[in-house]
Amino acid sequence: MALVGRLRDDADVLVAEFTARVRAIGPYRRGVVPTERLVADADLTFQYLLRRLAGRPVPDWLDGIGPAIGRDRARRGVPLNDLLTAVRLDFRVLWAALRERAAPADEPLLVARVESVWQAVEEYTTQIQLAYQAEAALLARERQGERTMLVAALLSSADPSPEQIATVAVALGVDTRDSLLVAAARNDPGEGGRRLRQAADRLGADGRPVHVQSTGPHSVLLARWEGGVGAPVRAALAGVPCGVGPIARGLAALPRCARLACEIVDLFGDPEPDPGAAAGGEPGRDGRPGLDGRVGLDGPVELADSWVPLAAARLADARGDLVDSVLGGLAEISDSERARLLETVRHYAARGVIGEVATRMYCHRNTVLNRLRRFADLTAHDPTVPAEAATILLALRAASQP
Repeated sequence: MALVGRLRDDADVLVAEFTARVRAIGPYRRGVVPTERLVADADLTFQYLLRRLAGRPVPDWLDGIGPAIGRDRARRGVPLNDLLTAVRLDFRVLWAALRERAAPADEPLLVARVESVWQAVEEYTTQIQLAYQAEAALLARERQGERTMLVAALLSSADPSPEQIATVAVALGVDTRDSLLVAAARNDPGEGGRRLRQAADRLGADGRPVHVQSTGPHSVLLARWEGGVGAPVRAALAGVPCGVGPIARGLAALPRCARLACEIVDLFGDPEPDPGAAAGGEPGRDGRPGLDGRVGLDGPVELADSWVPLAAARLADARGDLVDSVLGGLAEISDSERARLLETVRHYAARGVIGEVATRMYCHRNTVLNRLRRFADLTAHDPTVPAEAATILLALRAASQP
């Protein structure tokens, strides 16, 4: 229509009005989009919209301006809501300009065309939004891939450089000195990896930086952590069969803490049968240690719960010597008596109270005492002496190692 034709002659006025208004929106006020880019995009936008309103064909070189703006703003980090607010200013600027230039005779036509003006701007806005969302998804995948590569390099490094640590800190969105929770779950078999990712989603729900890194056999969770160890960790990872490394005090400690978390989770498979469970008692829960230090991975296992199996696993070629020197005397008795003695020792080591052991095992307390003495006589290691009990537990765990 003629009114739109007159408006095309004043396109520079539209661009100036739009850029003045859009500068009131946060990211644009801060200069996230350079002025020259903003002006050029506004000029092309009004060319596109005015052609649409006049019913003129839109050339190919102009038809892609909306998606191009969407992709550009996504890469510049303009929040989507701020972008849509800016784009919808096009309608206000256009409508105000049309009203200012309308003669009295144009008023009925202008009222009749308000919906078409709004529809043109909304369709244009939709083009921009869809392109923005597609570009943002692509950027997220790119950032995830880059973060994964950087974290993988850090975790495999024995002595990461300050530059490497600083780069990973930026990728994770943390400070190089932040404390991080580190946990590892086996990817196969079972659901350890899936549950660890669910825990990561919960931890990240409040905006906390969280990352899950697949290392092949393991998934490793890294999360900024302000809490302590023990109960807070078990609450955060409840139901996740995983090993928990020491809290990493700064990114430089991440490789060692992650290696320990992976080592811990690999130490614990299915728990040894708990004799007390067969006698009507309850097996260990929430990843707490069993009678010889073994646990069932129905929850997180921290380093504090892992010293006995960790030490046993690191005995290397001395493992057999430890088992022989502590438990060798049991070879002289029958299998059934050996099983009874070991059952009693394990229960006593877990509880330390003769009466509780007797109740759990459905026997007299004197029977418990006699078995403990019999074990001490055969092995020369008394399970009622704490230091010797620790050695016995270490030998029992070493004997159970594959």
